[in-house]
Amino acid sequence: MRRHLIICVLLGLGLLLAAFQGPPDTFIQQVMRQLTRFYASTYPEKTYVQFDKDTYAVGEIMWFKAYVVEADAHRPDTLSRVLYVDLLAPNQKVVQQRMLELKNGTAPGDFQLSDTLTQGTYTVRAYTSWMRNSSPNYFFSRSVTVWANTDALPNKPRRRAATTPVAQPESKWLDVQFFPEGGQFVAGLASIVGFKATDMYGAGANIQGIVQDETGKQVAQFSSEHLGMGRFQLQPEAGKRYTAIVRQPDGQRIRHELPTAQSTGFTMRVLQLGSSYQVAIQCKLPPNAPAERVTLVGHVRGQVVYAGQGEVTGGGTFSTNIPKERFPGGVVHFTLFDGQQVARCERLAFTNTNPGLRISLQPDKPTYGSREKVTLRVGVTDEAGQPAAGQFALAVNSTALVPLDSGATDIRTYLLLTSDLHGRVEQPGFYFRNQLPETRQALDNLLLTQGWRRFAWKPLLAGKFGDYPYPLEQLLSLSGQVFNNKQVPAAGATVSLFRFGSGSDITEATTDSAGRFLFAGFSGRDSARMLVQVRGRKGLRNPTIKLDRRLVETSKTPVRPLPDTAPTKAPYLASSRRQQVVERQYSPNAKTIMLGNVTVKGRALQPDSRRIYGQADVVVKTKDIPAASSYVNVLQLLQGRVAGLTVTGNPFDMQVQIRGQGTPLFVVDGIPMSDASIVNSIPVTDVESVEVLKGTSAAIYGSRGGGGVIAIFTKRGNPDYDYSNDPPSPNMQTYLMPRYYQVREFYAPAYATNRNANVPDFRSATLYWNPNIRTDASGQATVSFYTSDEAGTYRLTLEGVSAAGSPGHGTTQFQSR
Repeated sequence: MRRHLIICVLLGLGLLLAAFQGPPDTFIQQVMRQLTRFYASTYPEKTYVQFDKDTYAVGEIMWFKAYVVEADAHRPDTLSRVLYVDLLAPNQKVVQQRMLELKNGTAPGDFQLSDTLTQGTYTVRAYTSWMRNSSPNYFFSRSVTVWANTDALPNKPRRRAATTPVAQPESKWLDVQFFPEGGQFVAGLASIVGFKATDMYGAGANIQGIVQDETGKQVAQFSSEHLGMGRFQLQPEAGKRYTAIVRQPDGQRIRHELPTAQSTGFTMRVLQLGSSYQVAIQCKLPPNAPAERVTLVGHVRGQVVYAGQGEVTGGGTFSTNIPKERFPGGVVHFTLFDGQQVARCERLAFTNTNPGLRISLQPDKPTYGSREKVTLRVGVTDEAGQPAAGQFALAVNSTALVPLDSGATDIRTYLLLTSDLHGRVEQPGFYFRNQLPETRQALDNLLLTQGWRRFAWKPLLAGKFGDYPYPLEQLLSLSGQVFNNKQVPAAGATVSLFRFGSGSDITEATTDSAGRFLFAGFSGRDSARMLVQVRGRKGLRNPTIKLDRRLVETSKTPVRPLPDTAPTKAPYLASSRRQQVVERQYSPNAKTIMLGNVTVKGRALQPDSRRIYGQADVVVKTKDIPAASSYVNVLQLLQGRVAGLTVTGNPFDMQVQIRGQGTPLFVVDGIPMSDASIVNSIPVTDVESVEVLKGTSAAIYGSRGGGGVIAIFTKRGNPDYDYSNDPPSPNMQTYLMPRYYQVREFYAPAYATNRNANVPDFRSATLYWNPNIRTDASGQATVSFYTSDEAGTYRLTLEGVSAAGSPGHGTTQFQSR
C-alpha cells in the first residue's frame, strides 16, 4: 500500500486547520455541502423529558419537564413551539396525552395516574409534529414503574382493581447478532466482531460461545462482558463458512451462521489511544486492480471534524491518528468511501472531551428538622469552568423510597449518546459512571453493535432527504390528506374548515401534489369544535378526507411484567396512600369537594349554540324522510317540501330562491355561508335537520337575511349525536382542537407563614419538585423549600441544558430528622 494520504481537518464554519496539497477534493466539498443542507433543510430536533422520579403509585401525579433542542448543537428554543407527550400503558396503548406550549424550548407537565390503572411498566413518549416526519425511533421514550394500590383511599369509592397482565413465558432462544467492525467480512483480513444477545424483552443476556469453521475446527471463542455485549477477533478464509455456537444462561446451545466473507472489500478499525483515535484501513482488491482512491470522513452530529483522501492498494495496513480534542462531545461517526464515492465501512466511537455542564448543589445545612426551610444554592459552569446560564428542573426524593439507579437515562446520556443510536440502549448511565478501562470497553462494545440513525449516506449525497408531510408547528395546526374514490391522493382539491361557536368562520385550503392540506395558526387558548370538508368536483367524485390525529404507532417489543414481590413496593405504596389522603384535602390541585345531603330536582336544557333565533317557519328532519340518503345534496332534498321554495339546476350545481324574497342566506351549524357551492357539497347523510326562515323570521340576520334563511344543522355539529347506527360521510371529518394543557401546581407547603400544625405532611417519595429553575449570567440560582414530617435521607437531582446547548446533571443529599 502506498502511504499517501491527503488530510484535511475542518471545524466550525469550514475553517481549514491543516493544509491541503492542492484545492479540496470536490467529493469532500459535496459531503460537507450535503451535510449542511441536511441539517438546514430538515432541521432535526431532539426531545428529552425529565421526571420527578421513575417509580409511581396509581393515584399519584407524575411530574415532568420537557426539553426540545436542535439535534446538531443541542441549543434549546427550536422552531417548534408545540410538544406532544404520551403516556402508554403496559399494552402499549396511549392512555393520556398532553399538548404543551414550548417556551424557550422547554415546558413543564404532569400526568394524573388514575387509581384504575393497571400495575406495570409504562412508557412516556415525547415528540413534536415535525419529528413525526421521521421514524418514531427518533422520539424520546422512557419506561417508568407504576405500582397498583389494592386498598381504596378514604372518601373514595372502592373500585374494582385492575388486573395485572399475565407474565409471558421467557423465550427459549435468545436473539444473538454479530457485527463485523466497519460492516464487512473480507477474506484474508482480520476483523473485530461485536456481538449482542438480548432476551424477549430486549434486555441484555450473558452468553458464552465458540466459532467453528465448516470442518468443526474452533477458530475463536467469546464471552459477553456487559449486558450481553462483547467482541472477538476473526480472520475469515476464502470459501469457508463460519458458525457461532452460543451457550445460553440456561445451558442450551444455539447455532448462528456468521456472514459470508467477501472476496474483495475494505475493513476499518478504530482504536482509542489515550488522546487520539487511530483509524486502521485494510483493503483487498481484485488481481491487477489499480490503486483505489478512498475518502475518510469523521463527523459529530453533522459537524465535519476530519476529512482525508488517499490512494490505497492491497497488501498492508494504513493507519492515521486523529486528536480527540478536535471533536465535540458525543457520538463520532467515521465513514470510509471507495473510489466510486460509495460508503463501504462505518464505525461509531464516543468522545467525552466535552462532558457537559458542571453542577454544584449546596444546601445551607447538612441536616434539617421537621418542616424546616432548606435553602439550596445552585452553581453551573461549562466544561471550561465559565459560568453558564440555563434552564433546569429540581427533584428532591427520599433515597429509601426512590433508590438511585446509576444506569438510568439522564439528559447527558440521552443527548450525547442514546439519541444518536438505533434501538434501545439499556442502562445508558452506566457508560457515564466513570472512565475506568472496563467502562470504556463496554461503551465501545455498545457502539460496535448499535448503528447511527440520523441519516443514510446514499440518499443524503443525492440530496434526497425524504418527505415531510407533518408541519413544523409554531402554533397549533390541523392537517390531513384527501383521496379520490380509488384511494389515490387528490391534488388541487378544495378543503373547507368550519369553526363553530363564538367567532365562527370558514377557512379554505387547497391540497398539494400529495393531496395534503394544512390549517395553522390556532392559539391553543380555547377548545374549538371544527368541521373539515372536501368538495367533490369534476374528476373528483366521492372524495375521502383523513385527518392527522393522535399518534398511535407503538413498539411491538413486549414489556417485562413487574415482580409483585419487589422489596420497594410495600413501603412505597404505604407512603403514597398516606400522602394522597392529605393532598386530596389540602392540595391546590384538589378537585373533590365532599357534600352533605343534596337533592337534585333537574336542570334546564342548554340551548343549541348554533341557533340564534327562536322558532323557524319550516323544519325538515332527515330521519323523517324515507330514503333521504338517496338524494345527492340537501337542496335536492328540500325540493317540493317547502312552500314558496324554488330549487333549480342539476344536482351538483343547484340554486334556490324563496318566492317574493330572492336568494336566501345559508347558515351551516350557525356559520353564515356566502358560497352556495359549499351547501351543494354537503351530503344528505351528514344532515340532521334543515330549518327555513321567511320574512320577519329572518330579520335577526339583518340585511343578509333579506332573501330568507336556510339553516342546515349537521350531525357532526351536534356533539350529542349518536353515530352508532349512522356512520358519517367520508368527505367530512369533525375535530375538537384541544387547548394547551394547563399544568398543575406541585403541593409544597410554605411553613414560614403558616405552620399548619394540624395538617400532617407525609411528603417523602417526592419532597419537592420545581421545573422552573434558571441560572443567571453568573451561573447562579437559589431555591428554597421546606422539609416534611418524614425523616430520612433525601437526594436532590438537578437536570437541564445551557443556552449554548450543553446538558448537565448533578446530585447531592441532605438529612431530615
